[in-house]
Amino acid sequence: MDNSNSFIINDSKSFGLRLARLREVKSVSAREMSLSIGQNKNYINAIETGKNYPSMSSFLYICEYMEITPKDFFDTGCKNPFLSEEFINTIKQLNPVQIQHLYQVVLDIASKA
Repeated sequence: MDNSNSFIINDSKSFGLRLARLREVKSVSAREMSLSIGQNKNYINAIETGKNYPSMSSFLYICEYMEITPKDFFDTGCKNPFLSEEFINTIKQLNPVQIQHLYQVVLDIASKA
């Protein structure tokens, strides 16, 4: 398994596709998201269809709204950065023995995937 990050967003269509996938995982409509970040109702749709790129400040608002970092946005190898961050924070609270047990469970699940 390749553990490297997959940063392959290199054009407006790829950027829009990543935004759409993350938005769908978060279960929010493009219209709702557009209005929530202070834009017109078609703003996110224009980005997702590759007709527009957000400004840097708008991109940061998008990441803030999605509750992810810009790094997580561009890490296309991570299908659900929302749960990943929460999972990692939970693991940090475990003791070393619990972490080892969890690691073995994850290895078992991954080998069967």
